[in-house]
Order: sequence, then C-alpha cells, then structure tokens
Amino acid sequence: MTKNFFAIISALLLFHHNLIFAQGCSDAGICTTGALNPENDGENLSYFENKFTIDYLLYTQIYKDNHTDQGIGVAINYHLNRRNSFQIKTNYAMKESPLTTTSGIGDITLAYSYALLQTDKWQVSTVIGAKIPTSDADATLNGLPLPMYFNTSLGTYDALIGIAVSSKAWHLSVGYQHPLNTATKHEYDPDYWAEQPNYKWMQNWYPATRHLDRKSDVSARLKYTLRTSKWTVAPSVLGIYKLENAYVESLNNGNYEFERSLGLALNVLIEGSYNFTPHFSMGAVAAYAAEQRPFNPDGLARDYVFNLLLKHQF
Repeated sequence: MTKNFFAIISALLLFHHNLIFAQGCSDAGICTTGALNPENDGENLSYFENKFTIDYLLYTQIYKDNHTDQGIGVAINYHLNRRNSFQIKTNYAMKESPLTTTSGIGDITLAYSYALLQTDKWQVSTVIGAKIPTSDADATLNGLPLPMYFNTSLGTYDALIGIAVSSKAWHLSVGYQHPLNTATKHEYDPDYWAEQPNYKWMQNWYPATRHLDRKSDVSARLKYTLRTSKWTVAPSVLGIYKLENAYVESLNNGNYEFERSLGLALNVLIEGSYNFTPHFSMGAVAAYAAEQRPFNPDGLARDYVFNLLLKHQF
C-alpha cells in the first residue's frame, strides 16, 4: 500500500509538471455543482456506507499575459438517502499578474440534488442551488479599483439549476446559471487610472467593467469513463454558452453592452483517478480551452487548468 501510494504521488506530480500548460474551463460555478459534477455520479447509491463525501482541491489556472490563479478548494456532500443529497463548496484563491497579487475566499455554492430515476444501469438527477458572494467584487490597489480578474468573488447572488444523466461509463449534463443582481459595488474603469504611468496598459488589457451586469450561462458536458477496479481515465467535453452580452456603466463613455462577450467557450478535459480504498481516492484533471469568447468581462477566461483532487467518503 505504501509503495503504491508513493508511486501515485510521483506520477501525479510528474503529470502536474508536464500538463500545467494544457488549457481549461471558463464557468462561474455551475459546471461542478451537485449532480452536474461527474465526480458525484453514483455516490448516493452507496449511502448506507458513505453518508459524507469531502473533496479537497488543489488547483492552478493560467490566463494569457502571465496571469495565474492558484488556490485550494473544498466541497462537502451529504447524502441523506439514495435520492437526496446536499452540497456546499468554496475555495481560497491567490491571483497574480504583472500588476499585483490578490487573495481571498471565493464565492460559496449551496446545492440540492435529487435522483428522479434510478436503475441498475442509469440515473437521472436534477440539481438546484445558489451561489452566495463573499465580497462586493470591489478590490482596490492604492485606492484605485481593480479589474474583475483580481476579485476572488463575482459579487453577485446567482441561481443554479440543471439535469444530469449518468451510467457507469457515460455522463451527460446541462446546467443554467442566472445572476440575480448587478455588481453595483464593482467600480473598475481604466479612467480611474488616468494619472498613473501604466494607464495605457490598463486601457489595453482591462476594458471598463464598472457596475458589471453579468448575463446567464448555459453549460453542457459529455464525459466517457474507462474503469478498472482501481483506476479511471475519462476524457470529456464541456461547453459554456453566455446568452447575452454583459452590460457596463462606464465613467466617461456612458452605459453600453460589452460587445462580443456572449457566445461559446469550449473546453476539452482529461481526468484520471486512483482508488486507494473504498473510502479514499486521488485524481488529477488537465483542461484545455479549445475555444474562447472574444471578451470575458467577468475575468473567467482561463486558458490552462490543472486540478489535483483528494476524495474522502465516510
């Protein structure tokens, strides 16, 4: 067991070193919520043995122009019975760029999943939930407002809903995330930086997102899993479609739609995991953003993603 443990740790560290520049996801939380997360498929079928599942996450996300987002996350799932489960999740993020570094607790997501249909081969589940902001997305540097990227919270309350169909090999899910308010405390506009030496740079890289009105997302995921008694390997495709352009209230250019901020972000993922015991497993995910929207005013345009996941069931 000890020998296997160190072998897996070494393999995952090597995997991390080689695939940290592979690419990734661009969602505001819906894709990994409750039954929409393929990692949760079938967990509630063994609820007599495992009431709780806790996922510990270590992640690195790389954006263009030397921007990185690293952090830790935790998701706690409670399985009331075979059909009903609850989830709470959050993360602690540290965001770095040539401009500055920020850190803080990310938004909290609460979700309830219900299995509508269960057979020996298939399960159909629904999920409803909410994303609760942990700040007003009002981060500053020397008194000047920072772009959305530097905020660890989106600053809005969001409603989440979705449906998932899964078997031992396949997972298909569709989700919908709708912001319930506008980030009225978010003040970033490059014109606040007009007297700073990097004003032109701020204009080029960070367009105004003052009082950002984010629009709804629709997500869809298709995943196929190859299994042995200990290992799983799973390629998947994840799409997130922004239904409308965002809306911004700028300082000097009036209020306007943020053109070319709607549309599809398409991600290709490869995942692997190893089960040490029925109660403990370790996994890794590498993701690649095959297609991005031209602009992402919410700051979620991740190009490269790598996750290391520890799962404990009890």
